[in-house]
Amino acid sequence: MMKHIVLSVHLLFIMVQFIFAQTSPLSLQDCIDIALANNYELYAAQIGLELADRDIVSSRSGWLPQVNSSFSFGKSIQGEQASFGEIQTIDSTGNTIKVWGPVVYPKNEYNSYGASVSLDQHIYDFGRTGNMIRQAKAYKQYQEHSLFNTRNLVIANVSDKYFELLKAIKLQHVYEEAAKHAEENLAYNQTMLDVGLKSQAEIFQAKVNLGNRRTELINQVNRIELAKAALNSAMGQNPAAAIEIAEDMPKPIFPDYNFDEAVDIALEHNDRLKAVQSEVQATEFAIRSAKARYAPTIGARVSYSRNNDDISRVYSTKLDEDFSATIGAGINLNIFNGLADKAEVERQKLNNEMALERLNEERRILIANIREYFLMLEAFVDLMQINQENLEAYQENLRLQTEKRRVGSGTELEVMTAQVDVIQAQATLVRAEYDAKIYRAYLEAALGIIAQERN
Repeated sequence: MMKHIVLSVHLLFIMVQFIFAQTSPLSLQDCIDIALANNYELYAAQIGLELADRDIVSSRSGWLPQVNSSFSFGKSIQGEQASFGEIQTIDSTGNTIKVWGPVVYPKNEYNSYGASVSLDQHIYDFGRTGNMIRQAKAYKQYQEHSLFNTRNLVIANVSDKYFELLKAIKLQHVYEEAAKHAEENLAYNQTMLDVGLKSQAEIFQAKVNLGNRRTELINQVNRIELAKAALNSAMGQNPAAAIEIAEDMPKPIFPDYNFDEAVDIALEHNDRLKAVQSEVQATEFAIRSAKARYAPTIGARVSYSRNNDDISRVYSTKLDEDFSATIGAGINLNIFNGLADKAEVERQKLNNEMALERLNEERRILIANIREYFLMLEAFVDLMQINQENLEAYQENLRLQTEKRRVGSGTELEVMTAQVDVIQAQATLVRAEYDAKIYRAYLEAALGIIAQERN
């Protein structure tokens, strides 16, 4: 009985945790942590880094001794054979003489056993193996920087979707307020119609205005659901999962560094750029390794083997009996292999040229993106200031138009126009605020410091 009670309490605790996990608002850092744990691209980048570690081990094997052993068993059977040859016989006088005649060999069977062990040690190959190891290490650095770059992009993407959802929620509040004012306008005009101070046409105008505001609100609610699905997807979750988020801590829109300083930071910290730089290094080592194929290789070999038709003599502990051994060193020089070495050198040189050009292109793209982010952030600073001033002016105009309508000197159309101006200014201000946060996140990702900024 006690066991069932404990189990029930445990299940209830899990359900409470599940419900709390579904309803507790997530901060931006919470969303980032979930994405870093679930993101497939990040997982694939981690696997790529582990594979690069294995490649280093494989490349080092060229310096380690190669030990091989073999064990064999065989049975040889030779059937009865006949051939012509000299044979001995006794003549009529009793003397032994040799004559030419058929010789018959009987069937013969015998076993053969063998065991051997050998050790081959690579001594020197004029840098081929060493450069292969350096190439593998450079490729591991490429994978490390690719992993960090993927992490930065995941954080930026989650920040993007997080701020898009916040923007959609804030816009919903704007459209809810607009719908509320439209309902109040309709009620006001209906009251004025009842006392003969408004016309039926103004009632229709108020109803159309309310319908437009409700349509905007419905569309915005759908946009929120789409934004939630996009954020869930960015976090590696079911897009239909229930999710609530909390407003993140406010952060200055414009960074405390200028464009030139930002470029310097990016050239030092951007992991995509570092990855391509590591790729260039890897191709340089690959060229050196390919050129070393023209040089000889020096190695040594030690071998020990035993062969006998008696298995006890092959696998006995008396290693100084029934054996043969060799020890020596040698030089191998490939004189001609169908121009494969030349083709390999040329191929690696082309890979190096492509990597260098890719590095230059990455620098150009990075600087261009930073420039774009700075220009957009500067524009958002101005847009927010202008629209804040516009909003205050539109709100004052709405107050005046509402007052004029109350005293009978204004029209319903003027009030609705003023309301639309206020709605548009509020929506523009909300969009500018959160779009600026999104561009700030992508700027930090381009600089390679977004993960640092979140810690």
